[in-house]
Amino acid sequence: MKKPIYDWGNQHATIFDSYIHALDDTGIRYFILRNYEGLPEYNESKDIDLIIEPGKYKSAAQLLLNTFRCHGVEYYYVVKYERVRCWFGMNSTSDFAIHIDLIEGYVNKGFEIFEFDKLYGNTAAYKEYRVLNQPYDIAMLLLYKVIGAKELKQRYRDKISAGYKSCKNEIRDILVEVLGSDLAQKVCSKVEADEYEWIVDHSKVISRTSKKIAFKKHPISTVVNVMRFLNEKVYRIGICPKKYRKMIALEAPDGTGKTTFIDALTVMLAETFVCDIEKMHVYHFRPSVLPNLGAVGEKAGVMKQDTNFENPHRNKAANPLSSFVRMGYYWLDYLIGGAICIRKDVQFDKITIFDRYIYDFIIDPLRSRINLPRCMRTAFSKMVQQPRIVFVLDAPADVIYSRKKELTLDEIQRQLEEFDKLSNLGDNFYKINANQTPEKMVLDAKKIILDKFCLKIQK
Repeated sequence: MKKPIYDWGNQHATIFDSYIHALDDTGIRYFILRNYEGLPEYNESKDIDLIIEPGKYKSAAQLLLNTFRCHGVEYYYVVKYERVRCWFGMNSTSDFAIHIDLIEGYVNKGFEIFEFDKLYGNTAAYKEYRVLNQPYDIAMLLLYKVIGAKELKQRYRDKISAGYKSCKNEIRDILVEVLGSDLAQKVCSKVEADEYEWIVDHSKVISRTSKKIAFKKHPISTVVNVMRFLNEKVYRIGICPKKYRKMIALEAPDGTGKTTFIDALTVMLAETFVCDIEKMHVYHFRPSVLPNLGAVGEKAGVMKQDTNFENPHRNKAANPLSSFVRMGYYWLDYLIGGAICIRKDVQFDKITIFDRYIYDFIIDPLRSRINLPRCMRTAFSKMVQQPRIVFVLDAPADVIYSRKKELTLDEIQRQLEEFDKLSNLGDNFYKINANQTPEKMVLDAKKIILDKFCLKIQK
C-alpha cells in the first residue's frame, strides 16, 4: 500500500493567508501554534493549529467558511473535540484538501492549562502572522504532546532540545507555573539529559499535576468546563453516535478487486481528510468481538477448525436449527460490535470500513453454512447498524471469473444478480464499476463519500 501524500501548494497558501488577514481585519486575536516556519508558501505539518480568542469561534468559523467559498473549495467537514474544531476543506474533482484547527485556548478535558491572555501576551511577529515566542512555543509543544497525546515523536524531541538550550530559564519558569516547582525541575532535568522516555512514561503524572494546579486557579469555571466536556463525550459516543459515524461497507464477489480497492480507498481518505492512515479502521466481515464458531468449537474440543479458505463453498450448509444458531451468533457479534467497536471509532472520528458486511449472509449464505430463508437472513441484516455507504463492486461475470476461479461462472452470475437486489434494502447502496483502474474506482467513490459525510459549500 502506498503512503498518503499531503500536498501544500499555491491554493493552500492563498487560503491560509487570506484567512489570517480576515481575522486581523475583524480584530479576532489568534496565534499559530508551532510548525509555522515556512508559511504561507510551505507547511511542514499536515495541518495548521490556530489558537483563537475564546468566545470568538462563531465569527472565526464564518470567516473560514467564506474564505473556502471565495477560493473555490467545494466541501467542508468539521469535527469538534471540546474547544477544538477541526476544519477540513476538500474538492471532489482534484486532490486539493486542507486541514485547519480552530482552538479556543488550551483546555484539556475541561482544565485550562494555559490562559489565552497569558499566551497571547507572549506572542511575536512572524512575517505578517502572530506566533508564540520561543520559550512558550517549546513549553507548549512539550506539554501539548505529552498531556494530550501521551507521546513525543523524535522530531518534536529534537525541536524541544534545541529550543531548551537557548532559553532554559524562561522555559523552566513556564513549567514551574504549570507543574509546580518539584515536577518542573524534574522534567527540565530530563529534557537536559535527553531522557524523553521518562517524560512520556510519566505523562499521567504530568497531566494530573497540571490539572490540579489549573483547578486551584479557577475552581468554578473548571467544574463547569469539565461538565461540558463529559456531556459532549456522552452525547457523541452514547446517545447519538449515528450522527457522527463515518461507516462504509464493501460488497462484491471474490475476484472483483476488493483488497486493491480498499487499499486505494484508505489512502485517498487519509489524503482527503488530511489525517494519518491509521484513522481508517478496516474490519474484515465482522467486528469479531465474538470469535469464529470454528475456533469456539475447537477450543471446546468438539471439532477441528477448518482453515482452508481457498474454496469458500467447501462445506455443506448446516441444518435449519444449526443455521439459526449460527446466524444468531454472528448477528450478535454485529450487535455487540456495533455498540463497542464502532462507537470507539466515533469517539476518535475514525472512518469505519468493512471488507464485506452482514449482507454476505443474504448474498452467499453457503460461505457461512447458513441454510435459512432469504427473508429471515434479510431480517437479521436489518437489525444491526447500517453503514452510511455500501459500495458494491460490479464487473461482468466472465471478467471476475478470469481473475479468480474460486467460484464457478454460474455462481458468480447468481451473486451478481443478488447484489443487484441489495438496493431494495435502502438508498445507501452504490455500484462502482470494477472493470476500470483502481484510481478511477476510488475517484468515483470519492464524490459519493463527500456528498454523504461532508457539507457542500454553496456558491
